Amino acid sequence: MARRFRDRPTGELMVLLIAATICTYILATMVVLLILAITTDRDLSNPARNIADIINTLIGLLAGYLAGRTDISLGGKKEPEQPGEP
Repeated sequence: MARRFRDRPTGELMVLLIAATICTYILATMVVLLILAITTDRDLSNPARNIADIINTLIGLLAGYLAGRTDISLGGKKEPEQPGEP
């Protein structure tokens, strides 16, 4: 059963909010590029390449986040230890 938003930790909500914001920005930019590609004869390869780079960076960030969460959950810890804690 899917967890409700109020049952999620604040960290997860922040990640979801940031991901939604970035995905909305990328989607809007792609729509604008599509409209420009149809209506003009401009070379749009550089903006398209920039969007591809952003998407690749986001995939890397997601993989790192999931790897960190997996490492924490497999270790049996709830959160990473703070420096100086035993």
